[in-house]
Amino acid sequence: MYSLLPWRWIGSAVALIVAVSLYADDIALLLGFTVTDQHLIRYLPPVLLGFLAGFFGPTGYWAPWRVVWRWIPAFNRWLPDLNGVWLGTTGSNWPTIKKMLDGAQAYSVTNKEELHSTQEQVDAMAVQVTASLFRLKVEAGLSSTDGRSHSITAKPHRDQHSGRIHLTYVYDQTSPNPAITDEERHMGAADLTIDTDNLDVAEGVYWTRRNWQIGLNTAGRLELHRSTQRKEKGKSLRQYAAEEKKRLEAGS
Repeated sequence: MYSLLPWRWIGSAVALIVAVSLYADDIALLLGFTVTDQHLIRYLPPVLLGFLAGFFGPTGYWAPWRVVWRWIPAFNRWLPDLNGVWLGTTGSNWPTIKKMLDGAQAYSVTNKEELHSTQEQVDAMAVQVTASLFRLKVEAGLSSTDGRSHSITAKPHRDQHSGRIHLTYVYDQTSPNPAITDEERHMGAADLTIDTDNLDVAEGVYWTRRNWQIGLNTAGRLELHRSTQRKEKGKSLRQYAAEEKKRLEAGS
């Protein structure tokens, strides 16, 4: 997540560390004690690295940086705390693909207007984001199947014009009991956009390489809201997604 920090901040931090290293002996004399170059070389690097690792490295609910961020929410504008369970829906273009597949098998003609008006297939999903200054991981579970996915690479970046945050990641998904049109395992990618004025809402798109050889790879929209910053122990994302599906059905 460090890539979201302004480069001038990172440069200023490096400059400050260099300045402290160069003038630590003079500062120590002003404070009434002596610091040798040997002490600086031996202790300064591990102290600084230990502070960064201990403060910004953990991802748990009581991680030091997350506690401070809850006290001072303004810090989220520069290094947002996106940890937690996100619930929402996927809108897949599978019905459109299926209509084209059925037409091909029946040797019938399907026009573009008919395809354009085809409704997306909506499914509930749950996503867990695990993030720190040095780490970003995205996992997901679907309500309709036992499909589960995890990111194999993830990258946050900030739009230089709008200031919005993008989470772009490639994931590996497994489906234990795939349908004939599905695969047991496939890769995909997604791009989520989060506004810094509301860090609990994410929207974006995804696409897969599922059965791409015969043109059955899907794509669609993602709409998520953060349900909790702390995942319940022992509760799977599949269970979260199933509960979200019931909630959506009760509200429809």
